[in-house]
Amino acid sequence: MKAPFLLLFLLINIASHGQKLSGTWQGACSTTDASNPILISTSWIYLDMSIVKGMIDGKMRHENSLEGQYYIYDIVGKVLENGHLEINETRIGLKSKNAVPADKQQFDFEYDPKKAYLFGKSKDGKSTLTLYRAAFNISENTASILPINQLAKFQQDLADGLSSPEKRLEELRAFKFEPIYFEYDKDIIQAQYESYLIEMVRMVKSHSDLRILITGHTDSDGSEAYNINLSKRRAASLERFFEAHGLQKSRVEIDFKGENEPIDRNDTNLGKQKNRRVDFRFI
Repeated sequence: MKAPFLLLFLLINIASHGQKLSGTWQGACSTTDASNPILISTSWIYLDMSIVKGMIDGKMRHENSLEGQYYIYDIVGKVLENGHLEINETRIGLKSKNAVPADKQQFDFEYDPKKAYLFGKSKDGKSTLTLYRAAFNISENTASILPINQLAKFQQDLADGLSSPEKRLEELRAFKFEPIYFEYDKDIIQAQYESYLIEMVRMVKSHSDLRILITGHTDSDGSEAYNINLSKRRAASLERFFEAHGLQKSRVEIDFKGENEPIDRNDTNLGKQKNRRVDFRFI
């Protein structure tokens, strides 16, 4: 399989989001085989660039995991008037036993400020790339910078809709817990809360050291024993929801308080409605 890079156009409007893109980026490149369009190989790619007064230079590295090769390129370019980055690369080394020529290709990249990824696609439609900021320099002498199993994990992160590593702590700090409420004597999750709960799942998946505690509550109607059981059922319904949306059971803990920890009065309908809830916190 041939290395896919000779010319890159990174479609990034720097002026609109004010991002400083100098530094090292790493990520996944998925490429279809010309002889078998259904077959897709995925490999690591690294881009190390410096942008000074609109001029770009640096290096790029592409790892071909199937053939045990990696390619090193010098890159030069400039920031265009429309805010795009135009990068030309020249291969300076092929690290493998059997050298093969590289094809000229063009790629369009667009920066996503919300998730802090560079998303790219080749002009011929055969390759797609997703890059995120890295904390190291490109090596020209190491056979593999990151293991292939870590690449599979990165692909799973993308499938789960996770943001780039640099963005995740920021998202966690900004995340606000809110209780969800239940109808009278019910433990069914109302549809209006599903998008919020899915976002909570994404937060937990984004941080391997996080678990979530679910605590069920009720109003004061009914016996204390009945309400303990009802609050347990409410918490359990959230546990099942999280598991159904890909969160491992080991990362979820439930608690249930019945009517014992109200947040409002139980002698009004509005107060009772607020007490029929489930609360959350990270642990």
